[in-house]
Amino acid sequence: MSSALRLFTVTLLMLPGLGQASTPTAIEWIQSMSNAMRNLNYRGNFVYMHENQLESMSISHMKDETGERERLLSLNGEAREVIRDNKNLTCIWPSSRKVVVDVSRKNSFSPLFIPDDIERVSKLYDMKLIGKDRIADYEAIVVEIKPKDKYRYGLKFWVSAENGLLLKSNLINEHNRIVEQVMFTSLELVKNGDQLDINKIPLINDDYTLVRYHSGENSGSVVNETFSWRIDSMPAGFRQESVLKRRDTKSGKTFHQMVYTDGLASLSVFIEKQTSQLHRGKTSMGAVNAFIRVLNEYSVTAIGEVPAVTVQTMAESIFYKKP
Repeated sequence: MSSALRLFTVTLLMLPGLGQASTPTAIEWIQSMSNAMRNLNYRGNFVYMHENQLESMSISHMKDETGERERLLSLNGEAREVIRDNKNLTCIWPSSRKVVVDVSRKNSFSPLFIPDDIERVSKLYDMKLIGKDRIADYEAIVVEIKPKDKYRYGLKFWVSAENGLLLKSNLINEHNRIVEQVMFTSLELVKNGDQLDINKIPLINDDYTLVRYHSGENSGSVVNETFSWRIDSMPAGFRQESVLKRRDTKSGKTFHQMVYTDGLASLSVFIEKQTSQLHRGKTSMGAVNAFIRVLNEYSVTAIGEVPAVTVQTMAESIFYKKP
């Protein structure tokens, strides 16, 4: 047994009640899934349905003493790949000859929803086991996650009964409609992470343009005294994850991004000097909602895969406080 799979097995046994041959609860399956997706070495192919589009992608993931590394490849449409490590998120677009480098954050680039704070999530969502299924030749446990309020979407997870990996997920909006779906068609554990091609970056020559979406400055997880923008209130359960100072590579102007999460859902608030006439109010595309307002000659944009009421509440709660 590999060390990674042994870790998953030990995690299962340490969960409350599992050592006494009792049936795991919904929250225990979600905890196991979160641990497996972050700590095991695996690769697979999945389909991703969103905005009336169907994409096919591959994923390779490994965890070692240096941390997590992950690589996503598109298998249809425009060629692109994403490589993530503990610090950087690198997106490569061969057709447009562009390399985009950004800050690596959990759940910031991948269509796979992986909870990162199960205790917090369990206070905001109701979880229950609703059956069994078979996905990608694995027996799957189906877990339904329903929000306790109107500020977040619901989910259904299909979790491998064998190794805890996520096999399928449905993102469900406030009207009980599926707005995003991910389903693996093949998935396998890899004993040796060196077998994965995560570090094999395609040849990049001088024809490529490097775009860096952050200035390297980060004010941390709490807004400090030098940051003049504040939020008056936010939907229950959300917390600030980071405040990033970013730079527009074309204009050279800087703007701020405030990232919020409830441990499962996340959204961003962008604040920048208004330079042109903007569409104000609500806008949406598939599961993504946004709300834009203008305050003190600055545009405030809240955007994320959350209900429209959530981004509007966040945007309207932003205010300026002189340092």
